[in-house]
Amino acid sequence: MSKIIVVGGGPSGMMAALNASKSNHEVILLERNGELGRKLLLTGGGRCNITNNRDIEDFFDKVVNNKKFLYSSFYSFTNKDLLSYFEENNLEYKIETANDHKVYTKSDKSEEVIIALKSDLKANKVKILYNTKVVDLIIENNTVIGVKTENNQTILADKVIISTGGKSYPNTGSDGMMYEILKKYGHTINKIYPALIPLTVKESFIKNLQGISMKNVEISCKIKKKKISQVGDMLFAHFGLTGPAVLKFSSYINKYIDENELEISLDFLPSINSDEISKLIRENPNKNVINNLKGLLPQNFLKEIFNLLDLTDKKANELSKSDELKIVECIKSMKLTCNGSIGIKASQVTSGGVSVKEINSSTMESKLIENLFFTGEVIDVDAETGGYNLQIAFSTGYLAGISV
Repeated sequence: MSKIIVVGGGPSGMMAALNASKSNHEVILLERNGELGRKLLLTGGGRCNITNNRDIEDFFDKVVNNKKFLYSSFYSFTNKDLLSYFEENNLEYKIETANDHKVYTKSDKSEEVIIALKSDLKANKVKILYNTKVVDLIIENNTVIGVKTENNQTILADKVIISTGGKSYPNTGSDGMMYEILKKYGHTINKIYPALIPLTVKESFIKNLQGISMKNVEISCKIKKKKISQVGDMLFAHFGLTGPAVLKFSSYINKYIDENELEISLDFLPSINSDEISKLIRENPNKNVINNLKGLLPQNFLKEIFNLLDLTDKKANELSKSDELKIVECIKSMKLTCNGSIGIKASQVTSGGVSVKEINSSTMESKLIENLFFTGEVIDVDAETGGYNLQIAFSTGYLAGISV
């Protein structure tokens, strides 16, 4: 039996603590807040998007950074394993097949996930110390032997698992402090970027579109001749763009927009070509253009498009060919200048963190410091929305827990 310290009581930390304890180790879980899983409560809009029900092989296509690193984690503890675990612990869930195969709690209450995990932690005799902030590691001869806490307490252990999260939502406890500690002991911390984040737009007219939601929009750009695109729902905001498609898109461009402006293109009807839109505009020649298009696009959006193009709505048979082309181009290829995001504090996920080159992907142990392990968002791995990031947390937590 070894003594294991787990630093951080989020999903990956709880899963690591559970599986270390099930291997008959003495486990102490240190949580800086007065409760476990504070950030977990926010996921899925408070509903907790536990995982995704796609085949585990499909998960790799949804990982944005360092997907190969996650092979051992994902296959050691798959989404099916996670759902079986929750079934065994009396958590009911539902699969929303029409909603990208996302898995939520049946009650739509994220606290039920925490209740199930806490109950299992108690059953497995994991000691939880709340309001305990770790401010340093104790390293001797390139081996971790314990931690120091904010109140000057030293807690010794045979092995330490770092599950402190990234820098997003710092009010939940993930303020990035652990990155500085790890850097001090030789670990490379890859630059931190906000991921799954609303984007800011330079054009001032965007404020006039604020609050308008759009279905199945293709948002795209080119970076170094490579096309990046996402299709899904989006929402105009006073600062720019948000919504599922925008959040996914942001994770693929966040490094570029950190230092550059980027032209992005919005196709509001990606399944209909330009000629078809022109026909629809002219379909009822005695009706106004907006009337002909209102079944395809929101009327308030169309009105703003006409204002933007300095056009007045008129009967289709009175519309000039050049104005028709302007309308079609705006619908099929609205150009905007993305000049950043709303920042790391509001991002759903942190991109960047401890370099995967310095972690053994088969065990989650540091290659630099013996007996030091990592899980979850503190590592430089992130994925699209849809339950994939939580699966990363649970899978890496499981693997670290069984490897100590």
